[in-house]
This record gives sequence, C-alpha cells and structure tokens, in this order.
Amino acid sequence: MTKVTGARLPDMAKFVDFLEARKAETQNPKHAAMIGLLIEHTVAEVRDLDIDRTMATLVDDCIYHHWGDRQMLELLGSPRDADRQAVRASYLANMENGLLSMDNIELDVEHFFVSDDAIAWDGYIRMRLPGAMLAEAGMSLPDGTTAEDDFVMTVRAVIVIPFRDGLMVGEDFYYDGRPTLEKLA
Repeated sequence: MTKVTGARLPDMAKFVDFLEARKAETQNPKHAAMIGLLIEHTVAEVRDLDIDRTMATLVDDCIYHHWGDRQMLELLGSPRDADRQAVRASYLANMENGLLSMDNIELDVEHFFVSDDAIAWDGYIRMRLPGAMLAEAGMSLPDGTTAEDDFVMTVRAVIVIPFRDGLMVGEDFYYDGRPTLEKLA
C-alpha cells in the first residue's frame, strides 16, 4: 500500500452515467435490457439502499463469488461463495454500515463487455473506508495516518455478471490483492 494524501470521495454516479451511455449506444435490445437491469441493480443497491429492489434483479438461486487476497475479502466481509441468503445479508449489512452509498464506492471502468449471457468489465474499485475498519482487519495504515482517518482504498478488479432469463445470476469478483490507500482530503 502506498501513502497518498488528498483523495477525492468516490462517486458511484460516474458508473451509473457510464452504464446509461453504454445502454444508449447499443443496437442490441437484449444487451440494452441487460445494461438497464444492471443500472436498476446499482441504483437500488447504492443510491436508494432498497434491499427488495436490489434482490429483485437476481435469480432465486443467485451465487456470488469473490476471488483474491484473503485479507481484503475479510475486510469487505465477502465470503468466497455466497448464496441468496448470504448475498441478502451482505447487502443489508453494507447498506446499514454505510459502505454502500453513492459517495463510498466507485467503479472506474477500463474495458466493458456485453454478450448475450453476461456483462463483464475490468478497472478499479474505489471504496471509502474508515481507518478503524482497516486497522481492525489487520491492514497497515500509511505512515503519518491513524485509525481516526478516513481512506479511499483502490484495487484493480474484474467483475463478471452472468444473466439468465433476464435477471442477474450473481457477480464474480476478481481482486488483484494489491490495494492502495489514500487519506481522504
């Protein structure tokens, strides 16, 4: 992890705007519907904090997979494999603790792919996290900072979202395990 100061707040609206633009430019109605559902999922999850709308975008037998550095997965409270009950519990916990909000998470997309059965992208996830949470998870804080500081953690990731019958089957997260921490400005 590196020490950088003056990080800006994450802004999930950038990701929603990105998805809206991609949806508007696609010529494939199925792909547009998939992107539209991802927009609904994202808005329900992070802006409106609506668990029922979030879960309504998923198939009944949804499954989430998280791959990467174990310490980071523990920090994020992400089991490697999560069924519908665990997914709902994780969303609720992160809605309640504030990790899911428009100014606490941002997806910065470098490459975006849509096929008839999945959406995938790679880029960076930026998350606002309290220093106390990072320290409790055993992560080293940058020199000159304390557990009372807030940070933006940035990690490279690939996210794959399979679809079935017009709904998301789940999400597969692949983290590179080398996050950077920036003290929030």
